[in-house]
Amino acid sequence: MPLTVPPFTQFQGTLFPLRGLWNATPAEGDRFINAEIDWGSQNTSAVQFSLSGNSPVALSQIVALYVDNRRCGVDADFLFPDSGFLLTVPGRAQGLFPVLTNSLMFYCIAQGAASIDVTILQVLNSLPPPIPLLPSSAQTSAGVSGINAGTNATTPIIASTISGTINSLSINLNVVAPAPASLTLQLIDGTGAVLWLDYITVPTTALNIPINLSGLNLRFRNGVSLVASNSGGVSGGSADSSAAATRYIRSSAIVGAITCSPTGSPSESPQGTEMAGPP
Repeated sequence: MPLTVPPFTQFQGTLFPLRGLWNATPAEGDRFINAEIDWGSQNTSAVQFSLSGNSPVALSQIVALYVDNRRCGVDADFLFPDSGFLLTVPGRAQGLFPVLTNSLMFYCIAQGAASIDVTILQVLNSLPPPIPLLPSSAQTSAGVSGINAGTNATTPIIASTISGTINSLSINLNVVAPAPASLTLQLIDGTGAVLWLDYITVPTTALNIPINLSGLNLRFRNGVSLVASNSGGVSGGSADSSAAATRYIRSSAIVGAITCSPTGSPSESPQGTEMAGPP
């Protein structure tokens, strides 16, 4: 099959070769440093790392970064100004990455990071061999059912010891011959933050009301509860729900039979991925 090249122009910029350091033996021996960025304590969304000059860390070169961004809901960008090299580690991801730089200074940028977000990294002066990590099976599920939708109540659906991100939510509200009324459903986390809210007008005839939402990216802290508020005469009924959350737990909501199913595990036992191994 012939290769067709579209119209092009010759690159006119100056090309400067830079020395690759992956196979260079550091004079100080194999070393790495640890750093944890608590984005909630930062005044900006960017942090500079400088390992030369007055830095107490004695590294002669940077050849790789091990980044654990699983506790952060946004991408973390690592920019090396001397080479223009940009490494982007997605939110909720981790890995060992070689970097292209001859400098000891770089920036970490996390645009839109929330106060609960944390990025952990190790800066390496040598490149360890990659090893596979088996994925963890730390996903669990739980359910709540048979809850009376006619009663104003709050039902925990994710334990207060867990923080994470809800990706999708499904609620099946089964109304049995109610009087005219309206029903308010809310997802509230352990800090009192309202993650999701919906107002439902309930007619006088029995019916089934499905609610299916995806792509939510609702970050929560200290668990999640479903709050049902009945402003009329809903006299009975129930709901089944399921919600998928990133690396935390499955749960369910209030209003009838409810099942919330977040995907993943608590932070102390995070979901695994296959990647190059840490140092």
